[in-house]
Amino acid sequence: MNYLLSQIFLCLLATFILGFVIGWLWKNLSCKKCKDEITALRREIAELKKKSFGSKPLVKKAKTTQETISSLAGEIPKKETDIETETVKVAEVVEEKEESKDFGMPTFLSEPHNGKADDLKRIKGIGKILEATLFEKGVFHFHQIAAWTEENAKWMDTFMQFPGRIEREDWISQAKLLSKGEETDFSKKVDKNKIYD
Repeated sequence: MNYLLSQIFLCLLATFILGFVIGWLWKNLSCKKCKDEITALRREIAELKKKSFGSKPLVKKAKTTQETISSLAGEIPKKETDIETETVKVAEVVEEKEESKDFGMPTFLSEPHNGKADDLKRIKGIGKILEATLFEKGVFHFHQIAAWTEENAKWMDTFMQFPGRIEREDWISQAKLLSKGEETDFSKKVDKNKIYD
């Protein structure tokens, strides 16, 4: 579980850093472009004033250029605000995503009770590979699966990357019966035919 938490933390940190770097680059590139354009337009105005000698078209162009400079200069603070807003939004989305990963997480054990795990392969839909995955995660007993809620099942589906499998194969109902010492048709077949041996 500490491994998962550290992975989640690292993903959050990487996403935050990436968002910060992208925002910083965007801000600097946008501001630099505007400042360069303003500088170029000011030079153009100065050149036009030198050449104009009262020429009306050149004066008109100079005024238009000056207006463009003014509007671009006004955009710089707005761009900076937009970048800050987007950075905050990225951080919020990352935080929501990480919170949703923990929502519905079932209870796990560090080791099986009395050192012996239940044979989870007696549940239809759990083979050797899924059983090993469940053991690795900390699910060793029928009573753990029997106690899962719908949110727990969805969380496990996401973890195991088999969406809907737990519900489709009705693991929870089977686990409830098996945890009480009762049998299912499938568990009888497993016990009788040694399907996984």
